[in-house]
Amino acid sequence: MPNVGWTVEQRATVKRYMLFATILSIVGVALSIILILIGNTGGWIVLGMIVCMYGAAYMFIRSKAENQP
Repeated sequence: MPNVGWTVEQRATVKRYMLFATILSIVGVALSIILILIGNTGGWIVLGMIVCMYGAAYMFIRSKAENQP
């Protein structure tokens, strides 16, 4: 069975989800920076979690996109 790649609708959906994830990540980073500035050590944990989750999703989508014809 040939690998036909992503359809236009699938690419649009991925772009929409990544935009949503980017906006939520920016809000999360801003809130974690506020926590860090007020002295809450949990802010560093939140910041690390946000960066790791966003980075993993980004790398996963990039690897899937590169393998498409």
